[in-house]
Amino acid sequence: MNYLKLTPLDSWFFRDGRPFHQGEPSADVESLFPPSAFTVVGAARAYLAQRMGWRNGKWDEKIIGILGDGYDLGPLMFRGPFIGRENSGEIEPLFPVPLNLLGRYEEGKGRLFKLLSPGKGIDCDLGKVRFPSAEGVEGMKTFMQHYLTKKSLTAVLQARTDDLEIVASRDLWDIEYAVGLARDRDTRTAKEGNLYSSCKIRLKRGVCLMIGIEGLGDDLPDQFALAMGGESKMSVAEKLDIREDPYSKPDLESENGHLRFTLTHLTPAWLERWPGPGEVLPGVPGKVVSACLDRPIRIGGWNSVKREPESLKPFIRPGSTWFCEADANKKEEVLQLHGSRIGEYTDFGFGEVVIGVW
Repeated sequence: MNYLKLTPLDSWFFRDGRPFHQGEPSADVESLFPPSAFTVVGAARAYLAQRMGWRNGKWDEKIIGILGDGYDLGPLMFRGPFIGRENSGEIEPLFPVPLNLLGRYEEGKGRLFKLLSPGKGIDCDLGKVRFPSAEGVEGMKTFMQHYLTKKSLTAVLQARTDDLEIVASRDLWDIEYAVGLARDRDTRTAKEGNLYSSCKIRLKRGVCLMIGIEGLGDDLPDQFALAMGGESKMSVAEKLDIREDPYSKPDLESENGHLRFTLTHLTPAWLERWPGPGEVLPGVPGKVVSACLDRPIRIGGWNSVKREPESLKPFIRPGSTWFCEADANKKEEVLQLHGSRIGEYTDFGFGEVVIGVW
């Protein structure tokens, strides 16, 4: 698999799912960052198609045979996107903090961390449910919009919380609001009702996006420019030399014939139905015991042929964690899920998961 480093020439604009039409009540439109795989994959395929002679309209059969068509990627497979950060001359990936990790800051003690795990069963309208809990978590919060290094993610998946390196989004990028208007060419004055506001992402020095591409062979330049995101902002893509897997497998141990494990999402995932306690995740051995989930992230896209937005779908947010239990003889099947993908649109990079212990 080839890996690319993506950086903007100026800034990026990846709008969220709120309306952005004339007359809509939304005063501001936020940027979704990291962007969805649909956006990044679409930009990469558009660039590759242009190299093959495409200018507009539908692709011909030659291009479709190499790049696929629409949601069918043909021979291609993508990974990510992930945020990358330069460290000692190399680019290291950063991963979303699992939602079962809580923390707070105490004067003189620094950051204190706790990992949630299923507690005792509580009778409620869903039946007897084991909600995530832990002792001494008063005042602690989840780390939304924070990221872990490879070493720290490995530690959390092994249920260790010592010496974690957590990176806040404010240390990776800045948010810039821009106001624009439409101007009448004849009067050179502003058109009434054509004022808008957008939110741009400006990366800090040494920060980038990382994406993997498989299925192209060596037919990819070492460096090239491509348009990506809202307003077709120009980006620079450079090949990266990735020598090792970003994360290593955890040590799972069985007890009384049962294997307990966590499944954490590193990229957004689309499931037709989210399972409840006692139900199963698609392609995952065993049953769900409990989960740490946030509100879904709504992801759509842009249809460049029809020139219209795609409908929004609710995806599981990165960092969401499921607590599962399987038979002890399913250990190898569970470990094979580490770094694999579940759900739909996996060829785009959605649904990547890692396995941990609880």
